[in-house]
Amino acid sequence: MPDTALALAAPRRRAALSSRALWLTGSLAALILLAAVSLRLGLRPVSWAEVWQAMSAYDPASAEQIVIRQMRLPRLLGAGLTGAALGISGTLIQGLTRNPLADPGLLGINGGAALAVTGCILLLGITDPAGFVWAALGGALAAALLVAVLSGGSLASPLRLLLAGAAISSLFLALTRALLLASQQALDVYRFWVLGGFDGIQLETIAALAPFFVLGALAALAAASGLDALLLGEDSARSLGVRTGAARLLAGTAIVLLSGSAVALAGPIAFAGLIVPHLARWAAGPGLRWSLALSAPFGAILLLGADLAGRLPLFGGSLQAGVMTALLGGPALIWMVRRNGARSL
Repeated sequence: MPDTALALAAPRRRAALSSRALWLTGSLAALILLAAVSLRLGLRPVSWAEVWQAMSAYDPASAEQIVIRQMRLPRLLGAGLTGAALGISGTLIQGLTRNPLADPGLLGINGGAALAVTGCILLLGITDPAGFVWAALGGALAAALLVAVLSGGSLASPLRLLLAGAAISSLFLALTRALLLASQQALDVYRFWVLGGFDGIQLETIAALAPFFVLGALAALAAASGLDALLLGEDSARSLGVRTGAARLLAGTAIVLLSGSAVALAGPIAFAGLIVPHLARWAAGPGLRWSLALSAPFGAILLLGADLAGRLPLFGGSLQAGVMTALLGGPALIWMVRRNGARSL
């Protein structure tokens, strides 16, 4: 019987691997296609030939190529990086907390970034979004570290982590609102930032934050096998030789780096870190490693599509990506819950 079971399991494993590889290949191909369309479409029409020339032989005297290289390319890179980071960090957060409704906002990361940005506007008078990127990153990192300390560090249970995150998030939200009441100008600037978008994003800003994205992705890959074992239970993970505290610490580091960088770059974009892990698990099946691998292109596709849709004439050409993700993600999440239910982690 054991030999028969093994003989039946082998084809199922091969079929699952083939399906996951197909999803990964298809999503990467869709991402490349969407990126090309994103460079071409917008309020100012350009041809495919101009897109190709702008990327291969840039002419700074061409108005169309200036639009492509200095406006659409930074938006494309910013949306792709932010979406991938939110997708990976959302998958990690839901795996770490074993809560299918967890996202960066639940761990206080968005609240910390919002408080830091508000303080930056009020105390330093900075109104350019590019000027408070580092404040947002610092606030997000500080909030995540504070949640980790309050919940017990690397030995935190999922419930303690969620409770600490909810408490810090509520505290920071109250402080942010109190500060905003003191200044109408700060309220106006904050209101634009909190919508989440890629207007005016610069290649220099992306380059400065890129190391945080890379380090976060590497930490996520390193934490994946440990979290996979933890899904079997604390005792089972230890019996397999997994150092559970180190696995949680590594996952927490990845979440801080990825979520903090994403919020710093684009503002607190809702739904991406919540819905992408559900899509990745639906495509990958059980286990975190393939879900993490799929959540990166899935997240990039979602944010790139949301940014592209917001730039279409149908929406006035200036709707923020954060608003579009809420418009697209809300109905999609409701449909998934009604069709399949929140899949157990």
